[in-house]
Amino acid sequence: MRFRDSIFKDIEISEVENKIIEDPNFQRLRYIRQGGFAFLVYQSANGTRFEHSVGTMKITKDISSNIFGEVNEELAITGLLHDIGHPPFSHQSEPISKKYLKKSHEDLGYDIIKNSSISDIISNSTLSLNKILEYFSGKNEGKLITGPIGSDRIDYLLRDSYNTGVALGVIDYPRLKSTLTYINNEPAIYTNGIVNVESFFIARYFMYQSVYFHHASAIAEAMFLKVADQAVEDGYINAEEFVHMRDYEALYKLSKFKGSTLINDILNRNLLKRAFYKEIKNKDDESLILKLEGYIEQSGINHDDYIIKIIKFTGGNDEVSIINRNKEKVGTLKEYSPLFNNLSTLLKEKKILLVAARSNLTDKLNKIVSDYLQTE
Repeated sequence: MRFRDSIFKDIEISEVENKIIEDPNFQRLRYIRQGGFAFLVYQSANGTRFEHSVGTMKITKDISSNIFGEVNEELAITGLLHDIGHPPFSHQSEPISKKYLKKSHEDLGYDIIKNSSISDIISNSTLSLNKILEYFSGKNEGKLITGPIGSDRIDYLLRDSYNTGVALGVIDYPRLKSTLTYINNEPAIYTNGIVNVESFFIARYFMYQSVYFHHASAIAEAMFLKVADQAVEDGYINAEEFVHMRDYEALYKLSKFKGSTLINDILNRNLLKRAFYKEIKNKDDESLILKLEGYIEQSGINHDDYIIKIIKFTGGNDEVSIINRNKEKVGTLKEYSPLFNNLSTLLKEKKILLVAARSNLTDKLNKIVSDYLQTE
C-alpha cells in the first residue's frame, strides 16, 4: 500500500503499519493540528500530526536502512507512533496534561501504545511491543527519532516549511540522511556532513524566529489555554477527557463554557492585541506571571481581557558526535562548529515576555507592565 504525501510523494506502508494507521487512536491525529494556532497567521499551515507521523516513519526507515543496511521495523513503527499522545492543538494543551495529570504527551502516548488496541495489533504481529516501548522512551536506536537531528525534527522542519510557505526551513534531506550514522549507542554524523548539519540548525533557528515564535499564534495559544485551564479548574471538563479530544471537539466544548468569550474570539480571529513584547533576562517564569497577573488585576483590568505568555525555546541537548570514516570519534559539533554554538546559544537564551489585551487596553497595559518590570 502507498500513501501520497506532499513532501515525499509515495510512502510505502506495510500491512501492520496500515492496521495501526486505521486504528481510531491513530486516526484521531488527522484532527490534531501540527502547528497549533499557526494557521491563524499562515493560512496554509493546516498540516496535522497524522501526516507528520507518517512522514517521520518514512524518514526513520530511510535512516535505519542507510545505517544498518535494512529497515528496523520496530523503529519505524515507533516513528509512526511518536506523537500518538498529543492533546488538542499539540503542544498548546500540554500544560493541561502536565498540571492536572502530571503527564507529558510522551507519557500519554506511552499509555496508549501499551494499553489500547494498538497494543493488540503489535502483539498479534511478529513485532516486539517491548522493543517499540523501549524505542518510544528514547532509548538506544530510539534516539534516531527523538535526537537533535532525529527523524521527528527532520520531518517537522520540512513539513512546516512547506505548509507555511516559509522557505527558510528548507533543508537538504537526501544529503543530510546520508551523513547520519549510529555508534556507541548514540546517533552521530560523519566529518563530511558538518556543513549539512549546520544548515539543518540554521533552518531550525529561522523557523523558530519566523514561525514558532510568532506573536499572533502565541496570543491565540494563550487565549485557548486560559479558557481550557479555567474550564478544568472549575470542573466543567475533565482533564483526562480533554487531553484525548480532537481539536474541533475541544473548541466546541470550550465555546460553551461560561468563560468562552476568548474561544469565540479565536474562532472569529478577533485576537487580543500585542501590548508588550520584549526579551527578558533571568526571570523565574511562573513567579513572574503570577506576580504580574496580580499587579495587572489590581489596576482594574478584567481577567478575560488580557493574556501573559513567556515565549522561549524548549528543546533539549543538541550535542552531536562527529566520527570519521573509520568509525572513530573525532569530537563533537560544539567543538567543530562556532556557527552551531552561536545558534544554540541564541535560541536557548531567547526569552520573550508577551502581554496582549483588548485593543482599547494595550497602551494602558504596556505602561503597567513596563512599570512593574522596573520595580523588579
